[in-house]
Formats: sequence, C-alpha cells, structure tokens
Amino acid sequence: MRKLYYILIGLTLSCAFVSCLKTSDADVILLQDLLETKSVRNNLFIGMAYEGGTIFYLDETGRHGLIAATEDLGPAPWGCFGTAITGARSHEDGNANTQAILEACPEPGIAARLCDQYVKRENGNKGKTYSDWFMPSGSQFSLLVQNAGAVGFCGKTYWCSTEEPAGFQAAPVNLAERVYQHNVTCAVSDPSVYGFFRSPVSKSMNRYVRPIRAF
Repeated sequence: MRKLYYILIGLTLSCAFVSCLKTSDADVILLQDLLETKSVRNNLFIGMAYEGGTIFYLDETGRHGLIAATEDLGPAPWGCFGTAITGARSHEDGNANTQAILEACPEPGIAARLCDQYVKRENGNKGKTYSDWFMPSGSQFSLLVQNAGAVGFCGKTYWCSTEEPAGFQAAPVNLAERVYQHNVTCAVSDPSVYGFFRSPVSKSMNRYVRPIRAF
C-alpha cells in the first residue's frame, strides 16, 4: 500500500511539473490492477476460480501453486506407440514431461498436444488469455484427485504425463507401448471422498486429460 501511495504522489508531482491536468485513464487502470492483484494474491484458496481455471494446490507461501482447467480434453491417445520417451519420467514436473513428449512424438491429437495447445480467456473475449497449460505429472495428478471436489471431476479415466516403470506389477510394462491410465472414482455413500487406481494400457488407447498450469 505504501508503494502505491508513493506511485500516486509521483504521478501527481509529474503532472504538476509538466502542467498535466489529470491522471490518464491508462494510469488509473494500471493502479487499479496493482491494487486488485495484491488483494487477490493475499486471499487465495483451494477451489477458487483464478487465472483461467480452479486452484487445486497452494505452496507454503499461499501465493503460488497449480490451477486446473475447468474442462476435460479428449478423449485422446497418450501417443507414440512403440516409442519410449525417457524425458517424460518426472513425477513432479508435468511441464517438463509435456515438452519431452511433444519433442519426441510428432503424432497429432495426442493428450500432451491438446494440453499444450489449450487456450483459456477470462471474461469472454475481454479478459486475459492463458496459454501455458500442460499435462499433469503423476504427483500433480494425485493433488488433483485430493481436491477433485473443488476441481470438479469424477468417474472418468485420465492420462498423466509421467511415463513410469511398473514397480508393483507382476510383469514389467513395456513403456514403448504401455503407460498408466488413472481411473478417478468417487464414493457413492460420500461424494466428497475421491480416489483413483492405476492400470497399464496401450498408448494408443483414448483417455481424457485435464490441463493444468502453474502460477
């Protein structure tokens, strides 16, 4: 607030020296944006509509986190059956996985490409545009499921971007051909309880994907 006060004083003095009669409309809009951004950033919460989607994770500062799109994309294949993509093995970084998939897999219409090409504009055609979406990693997808009620998805099968070895499977999964699908379920007796189970399927199978972005 003190910084904003000094900005206002500076604008007033500048106008006095150059004999301007009033602050321009652009300056007023800029100052309003500064106020609104600071206010919103100090009051973020899980389930809040924010920057093109819904917040489903906040870090320890409460000012940064992850946002899920408000809609599913697909169904679409994970893509590139017969190709193992070692750069897409991160459980934490879905953005890095997504970029690795796109670089190694030219196949059109795959889940990672749908996320990368997704664009969301706030407030119809007048709001800010967000185009930095990616396919969630395994851990990020787990966070999504933990807050599935706030995000609004249940009863579908999704891809995540992590191409992972089969640690608990009786037979190892050929990662050139198969990755894990995630079946999101909600308890019939208690709709607020969500969970998911994984099963390996062909990369050519069609499943849904929920784009996310970081802020």
